[in-house]
Amino acid sequence: MLAACSGQARADDNVTTEIQSLKAKLKELQQRVDQEARKTRQVEAQAKAAPMPATYKALPVDPCAVGKVCYKGITLTFGGWVDLTGIYRSRNLASDTGSIYNFIPYPQSRNYYFPETRFSARQSRFSVLAEGNVDADTHLAGYGEIDFEGAAQTANSVTTNSFNPRMRQLSLEVDRTDLGLHFLAGQSWSLNTPMKAGIDPRGIDAPGVIDFELVPGFLAARQPGLRVWQDIGSEFKLAASVENAQTSFFGGNVPTVGTPAVGPQGVLNPNLQVNLTGPGGSFFNNLNNVSLNQVPDVTVKAAWDPRLGPYKLHVEAWGLYRQLFDRFNNANHSYDTGSFGGHIFAELIPKTLDLQLYGARGVLGRFTASPFPDATVAQDGTILPLTMTAAAVGLIWHATPSLDVYSYAGLERAKAAFANVGTVPFGYGNPLYNNTGCFTENSPAATCNGNTKEVRQVTAGIYDTIYQGKYGTLKAGVQYSYTQRLAFDGVGGAPKTDDNIVMTQVRYYPF
Repeated sequence: MLAACSGQARADDNVTTEIQSLKAKLKELQQRVDQEARKTRQVEAQAKAAPMPATYKALPVDPCAVGKVCYKGITLTFGGWVDLTGIYRSRNLASDTGSIYNFIPYPQSRNYYFPETRFSARQSRFSVLAEGNVDADTHLAGYGEIDFEGAAQTANSVTTNSFNPRMRQLSLEVDRTDLGLHFLAGQSWSLNTPMKAGIDPRGIDAPGVIDFELVPGFLAARQPGLRVWQDIGSEFKLAASVENAQTSFFGGNVPTVGTPAVGPQGVLNPNLQVNLTGPGGSFFNNLNNVSLNQVPDVTVKAAWDPRLGPYKLHVEAWGLYRQLFDRFNNANHSYDTGSFGGHIFAELIPKTLDLQLYGARGVLGRFTASPFPDATVAQDGTILPLTMTAAAVGLIWHATPSLDVYSYAGLERAKAAFANVGTVPFGYGNPLYNNTGCFTENSPAATCNGNTKEVRQVTAGIYDTIYQGKYGTLKAGVQYSYTQRLAFDGVGGAPKTDDNIVMTQVRYYPF
């Protein structure tokens, strides 16, 4: 019995020892778990505290969320739509989805007397955004976008309507969140194009209309270049860009030296050259002129997005330097120009009523919606730049969660630029130009110069979301616009014309 009791005591001691050992191991494991949890909380806190650039959204925890595709650490986001636009114009412009307002015909043209109606699917678009994080502070984004507004000689409406895909945007963006610094290289919207927030090359604040030429007073261009911008706090951005330069000359399209151009200002001096056409193999269409610019366009912009409670506000201002260039009598000549402008987007009533304001002044012809030329030339080769004033205002009423009602008014006005050599007028808007034939159908072209002084427009429309769900979004809209084209006064008077335009649109967003 004593032996049995002694054995039982030893067994109890062993069990107690084992329990104590297990408790010690459990405590050690618990300490390791607590330590890992602290590390995880520290990493999450650092991630939340790190500022993210305004130009992209942070990647979700699951990089393959709904609507995205992942490939080798890259997140792909697809966008675009399938579009059908219906077009009616009271004056025949022989134009597709974009109304070329500066070519609305005067009564001198037969086109003035009959309308045009057509359908087009060419505003259909496809885009892809590729994003990746190199490290915790470096974000890369590549963006590409195409539509079908290209038109080769074979792209006719007789049988196949085989219109060409064309590059709209193709750019690389590098963001450093630790420095608040951003870089962009490639083709994108010009820096002077109005934006929705901050400095965003993809999120422009364009009028929400159907017409591809948008509204007079809205300035924009897509072109290749380099851009850098800096975050200054959470509300202010400062940017600068160098972009591809091009000058649109009026009456000065001289393809090669020794070939004079005949325009409303008479015969230009054959020793004057303002542009060239590309030779074979240059990858330029030989029907398009390339101006003689020797320095890029330079733009600076400041953007401010203050926090005003539930109200959204975006304010921006920009300045643009351009140099115009020609060669005359075996010597080069340049003309430096400066332009400026700004834009405001404001929520007047949160999620109900929005205001858009646009304004600019300077040598901005190629950026206009009409479009206007940038400059003309005198007979002696003097460059005469056209100073433009552009302004537009829009109101967008979100009547219901699915229905928008909008209205815009805008204008683009040129200041005359001309010079006379003896009794021969040269330039743009010269009062000696012959306008006597502008009011008579089929009168000779030489009797209707009619340089455009101003283009103005009012427009209104509705846009409705018919369906939105897991199968995409289906939208439809209709708009009406009334546009006037007013000419400078010349011999015989100041001709004017107008156009009533109705457009409809059905658009499916599969992404």
